[in-house]
Amino acid sequence: MKLHQRTAITVAALSAAAIAGGGATYAATQVAIPSAESVTDDGDMMSDHSAGMNMNMGMGSFTDDAPFDAQFLDQMIVHHEGAIMSTQAMIADSDQPELRELADDILTSQQEQITQMQSWRNQWYPDLETTTGMMGDSMMGDSMMGDSMMGDSMMGGGADTERMYLQMMIVHHQLAVDMAERAQSDAVHPQLQDLAVTIEKEQAEQITLMRGYLGESSVGTRP
Repeated sequence: MKLHQRTAITVAALSAAAIAGGGATYAATQVAIPSAESVTDDGDMMSDHSAGMNMNMGMGSFTDDAPFDAQFLDQMIVHHEGAIMSTQAMIADSDQPELRELADDILTSQQEQITQMQSWRNQWYPDLETTTGMMGDSMMGDSMMGDSMMGDSMMGGGADTERMYLQMMIVHHQLAVDMAERAQSDAVHPQLQDLAVTIEKEQAEQITLMRGYLGESSVGTRP
């Protein structure tokens, strides 16, 4: 399968995660997953216009129309759900022990953080509708079709899938780091500021790990 096709499947995984997210759903097409052509081998973004648009629209954007903390929680919950979906589909059963360990760390930590953020969202803003909007019917239909493609094409894993995952998840993690850095100064709840510190630290460390794995010949070169 060509790399750009795998990019589409990764986005489909995020879309499926958004559907599963219930009230805090977000249009997964706005999650900052660039095209494969916009990512270098070590996960760096190339300075093309379309990549910049993906990074600057939707996820990670905050307005004055709702409390910052509510917007952060809504967005980060869905951001985490996308990472969990993609991680389960693409590297959780990898032949590479370091990738299985990375998957376990991501799945465990981010699921715990989702549970905590959902609890805070319900406690702090019980009457506030989701700040991220809901998917339209056509988008949900496309996501379901993409989920079927994911089952057929990604669950088999393999070196190309793993390399694709690392390239895209570096960018995905960097958005979380950027959002967490902002939350440390703009959030009004100290608990959320503390969580933002944890998110920044964990995901920055995982970015470093993933960059290292991309530099190893064992990732992305196996038959």
